[in-house]
Amino acid sequence: MIFGSGTRLNVEPKLEVEPDYYKLVGGETTACLATGFTRQNGTSNHTLFKDKTAAVRIENDKVYNQVVVLPTGNNGDECETESKDSSCEDSIKPDPKVNFVSVTVLCLRLLFIKTVVFNVLMTFRLWISQ
Repeated sequence: MIFGSGTRLNVEPKLEVEPDYYKLVGGETTACLATGFTRQNGTSNHTLFKDKTAAVRIENDKVYNQVVVLPTGNNGDECETESKDSSCEDSIKPDPKVNFVSVTVLCLRLLFIKTVVFNVLMTFRLWISQ
């Protein structure tokens, strides 16, 4: 929020979470992404993010994200070394209820197809016998 000229108010949570850094590569372009931090200036101690882009927060989200596109000669090694946890694990676990519903829907679809095929065959048989 901005009140008047030059006064800025930042409301930040008490919980302080440090950013996680990820190196993004696409063709010739390399970028460094800092994500999941709670302070707007959470990347101020990182050399790649000083005086670059501002940290942004998606509407109704509690954490900030920031990305910086690296110069052509920089391969982003500084971005990788700052990361505390470089492993990405799949946190989605199978749900037995969802599996049961999926199998039930599949069985109902097969039953419907079987009924349609049977009706078509019986109709052809009736036409042929007349």
